[in-house]
Amino acid sequence: MSKPKLLVGTPEIILDLNVGMGNLQNFGINFSTGGMAPVASADIIALIENGAFDVYAAIPKWESSLRELNDLTTKEIKMIESAIPDKFFLINHPSFNKVHIEGSNTQMYADSSRFSSVDRALAFSSGIVNTVIPKVKPDLFWTNDWMLGPAAVVAKAIDLGVISMGHNVFTKETSYDNLLSKGIEIRNFDNYKPADWACWYNGNFDFMASEVNSSDDFITVSPSFLDTILSGAMDYLSPTVTAAIKEKAKHKHPDGRPRVHGYLNPLEKSHSNFLNAIEKEGLENTIVQRKKKGEELRAELGLKEGGSFLVFPNRLYSSQKNPELAIDNAIYLAKKYDLRILFLAGGDPNLVNRAIDVSLASNGLVAYSKFDKRIEEKIKESDNSYGLLTSNFEPCGGPNLNYPVEGTLIVGHAIDGIKDTVTTDNGFPYQHNNIQDLEGAIVKMKEFASRSDRERYIDYIKIANTFLAKYSPASRASKLVDEIFMPLYEERMRNK
Repeated sequence: MSKPKLLVGTPEIILDLNVGMGNLQNFGINFSTGGMAPVASADIIALIENGAFDVYAAIPKWESSLRELNDLTTKEIKMIESAIPDKFFLINHPSFNKVHIEGSNTQMYADSSRFSSVDRALAFSSGIVNTVIPKVKPDLFWTNDWMLGPAAVVAKAIDLGVISMGHNVFTKETSYDNLLSKGIEIRNFDNYKPADWACWYNGNFDFMASEVNSSDDFITVSPSFLDTILSGAMDYLSPTVTAAIKEKAKHKHPDGRPRVHGYLNPLEKSHSNFLNAIEKEGLENTIVQRKKKGEELRAELGLKEGGSFLVFPNRLYSSQKNPELAIDNAIYLAKKYDLRILFLAGGDPNLVNRAIDVSLASNGLVAYSKFDKRIEEKIKESDNSYGLLTSNFEPCGGPNLNYPVEGTLIVGHAIDGIKDTVTTDNGFPYQHNNIQDLEGAIVKMKEFASRSDRERYIDYIKIANTFLAKYSPASRASKLVDEIFMPLYEERMRNK
């Protein structure tokens, strides 16, 4: 008996599949290592391995990423489809070809001189609805973030089951005429009624609101973030998007299942290097190696020896990440609590300069580096290192999931996804985003750091195993299949 078909549409992915699919087993194609790419990639791989659905994926062909992150020539890029598994579709368009690369991150949402992010979204959606969907004939279509808004509307109009996913839940708008001219048939004809599912704002098509409205189920990336949205407290969201999610929440499936869901993102990997090292080298040798790596890292960054290592691994943006709390108090905290603080982040140039100024004035207690994945991995391989998250809001977060599984615990503001992951059992949460509460959490962190190596590592191991079991890609895929995808497919089969 054939499996039901699930089509996943996402603009952010790392094609590095080790699940027996064609000749990509030993050839990882890196389309983007920033943003949600690791999450989307982990989701797709886990869904394939879950086996309940026949999984297909549609992604833009980001030629900039292929060229700059994979050292491929343009001629090789033009022929790369021959190396892609048959169930993966690359959408081609000139707007994908010369997107700026910053570090290892493809700036897919940044406007260029010739193309806007809306142009890319329309090209991506058009490619999916006019080429991929007719070829695949999926039962369910899982759309990720605002770029897929037009595709979701069309998919609903042709009677596909639609599940929408909102990470940061941003949106964009475009005109009716622009949709039509870019190949999105938004007009109603006889029994094809996409316009009935579209949401309009000031006469323009609202991408994310339309995507939510068109979906049978809407997912965001943590239970607490969903609660914040439904309470109306998420001020940065477009009112149309908030209204669409609230409206969706009012209407349950026929069997009483909810239509809006909060699921934490999965871990970026299905294993723990930390646990693997202990299994291979033994606990005592692993501790010695982690201490050595910690001192090497301090030397590399120009930090003094000793002290607990505290890294701010976030983007330096005021409204969401609140880096000023850490920057303005870094030297004070480092001196009082014997810390070595690293700002490992890009972002607002003014805040970058402030972080650099603080590091230069700190006499080896504070350092700054633009985000570097190599340095981040070294931090997670070091003893007595901790992550610092001072976010004002954090839909899910990444370090709060991916650091503890590697033996690096989190000091974090208990909000949204951080609240759902960082507890007093596995880290150092604080309630109010001010220096007093942050300092209280650091006191708890230092109390933990003062314990014997064996005591700390017993806890590290327990926490890493818990996170691996609870937040693995396989665990998340099972929940999505069992609680959303399969019930929706079966519901649709009953109604045919």
